[in-house]
Amino acid sequence: MNASRSPATPIDALPAQTVRRLGGYDADELRRWADAHGHRFVLVECSDCTDKEAVLRSIGRAFGFPEWYGANLDALYDCLTDLPDQGTPGWVVVLARLPHEAGFDAELRDTLLDVFRDAAEVFADRGVGLRVFYS
Repeated sequence: MNASRSPATPIDALPAQTVRRLGGYDADELRRWADAHGHRFVLVECSDCTDKEAVLRSIGRAFGFPEWYGANLDALYDCLTDLPDQGTPGWVVVLARLPHEAGFDAELRDTLLDVFRDAAEVFADRGVGLRVFYS
């Protein structure tokens, strides 16, 4: 019998703007929740990334950012804050397997997550949810 872990907090109970560890949540579960609630789901796979540029390129590909996206933190913020205008009630993002490498250390990870937190404030102002999970 394959029992799946259930998260401590149901997804519905999380704030509409949240950036948190993936923890007991499962990407497939998050995708199903997003689909059921009309939210966009974005999975960013970072297992092959070893530095900031590779992580930012992976994010750009997963979101389908425009060609002008420069794979830097300012461009990431600019692109993220354009998303609430796409007419969806919310976004669920999974940043899977962020690296723990010299080229992407804990400080850089925190800075990246802060960009998502700052973008979440813009989403909140526009009445759109942004739930970001990372591992």
